[in-house]
Amino acid sequence: MLTRRYCRIAAVVFFLFAAYPLVVKLAEHRLAHDWAHVVLHLLSMLAAVYAGWIAATDLPARLFTWAVGVGYTLLGTVGWFIDGLLLTTPLAIPLAPVDNVFHLALGLAALAVLARDRNVRTVPGTSGRLG
Repeated sequence: MLTRRYCRIAAVVFFLFAAYPLVVKLAEHRLAHDWAHVVLHLLSMLAAVYAGWIAATDLPARLFTWAVGVGYTLLGTVGWFIDGLLLTTPLAIPLAPVDNVFHLALGLAALAVLARDRNVRTVPGTSGRLG
């Protein structure tokens, strides 16, 4: 199913977008300013791994794809108008332009997958499989 494939790809993307800042910010002693953001991306990666590879049904993949599609598209849009979330707390999540692009790319890709998946599943006389 398309949503499972999306989850598998998203897991790799989440890993890369968490590992690179983690290594760089640790080396530069700047992780204290953005650790919650890194942790959220790692948790999202774990959820994507579960939904894409481990879950027995497609439901977790569909739910994860919906959550990323709606949540990340909203966050990527709002991020252009605010500097971040919880900025005056130890859980600060700064949102730079690269974060907004990342969130929009993942969110819009999820919405596209959901739209495509819906079309595939509603075509009469098909099993819901591609090709």
